[in-house]
Order: sequence, then structure tokens, then C-alpha cells
Amino acid sequence: MKTDARVRYTRKVIQDAFLNALKEKPISRITVKEVCDKAEINRGTFYKHYQDCYDLLDKIEEEGLREFEKMLASIEAAGEQAALEAILNTLRYNSELIRALNTPTNGQRFIQRLSGRCFFYMEQWLGPVQKDDRSVVRRDAGFAFLAGGSSGVIQRWLRDGMQESPEEIAALIIDFGEGVAGKFAMRGS
Repeated sequence: MKTDARVRYTRKVIQDAFLNALKEKPISRITVKEVCDKAEINRGTFYKHYQDCYDLLDKIEEEGLREFEKMLASIEAAGEQAALEAILNTLRYNSELIRALNTPTNGQRFIQRLSGRCFFYMEQWLGPVQKDDRSVVRRDAGFAFLAGGSSGVIQRWLRDGMQESPEEIAALIIDFGEGVAGKFAMRGS
């Protein structure tokens, strides 16, 4: 079902006001009244769309994750360098949104959720592994390690103002990943 243009506009105004407030302070200190004042709407309009500021944050994150998943699905065959570059370019393009969502007071929850989605897609792309196979634990632990490390590199890149190009960061992540993969392979399954 297509959403009415007025509804889309109202949600955008509410989201923009909220994200601007989120840049200034933690979500626990943002009130619905403050968001409504900044968005120049009444509280009834806010409550037509969201239960509270936490629901608003969750919906903004879910929308971003859905868009991210669409992008991941479209780059599956591109190879790891091109896939990482596409992800990093998307993060750079949406840097204001990412910075607002990925604050220390928000616990970097959004980037961790993005990493989790990437982890899910990596498992899908590699296909099923026999559950009784001992290498499953090793593979899953390796993925978790790489996902955590990759998200750390991306968080640092975002925090430091994305000075390096997406190509440079993608190459770093791949180099680190290959180093870890080599260590796993050398020790055997």
C-alpha cells in the first residue's frame, strides 16, 4: 500500500526534528514535546505515527536496515571489494543519519545491527554447513570476529570524519580479514 504524500512529509519532518535532537543529547533526554516543537506539529500528530521517541528511533533504524538489506541483496555477485565499497559509499552518503544514530549514548547500536545484517548475508552467500560438522563453530566464530572487527574499523572511520576513501577502508578490512582467515586455515579445522 502506497503512503500518502502528506503522511510521508509528516514522518520526515518528525524524523528530522528527532535526529537533530539526537545529535545534541541522548535519547533518554529527548521528549515528544521537544520533537513536536521542533517539527512544528502537535502531539496528536506525533502519536498517530509513533508511540514515543524510542519507537521513533526503532522505526528509523528499521527503515535504514531495510534499505541496507536491499543494497546487500543487489551486490551479492559483485565480489567482496566492490561489496564493501558499496556499503561504505552508502554509509558516507548517509553520514548525517549514521552519525545521529551511531552516538556513544545510543551505544553504537545501529552499526552493530548493520554488522549483524552483513553477518547474516555472509552466511547466506556461503551456503549451509552440516550442523554436526566441527568447522561450523570455527566458521561462525571467525565470522563473528570479522564482523566485530569490521564494525570497529567502520565506527572509527565514521567517528574520524571519513577521511579515507571507501576504497581504502574496504581494502583494509579485506587485508585484515585475509590475515585472520589465513590464521584459521593454518591451524586447520
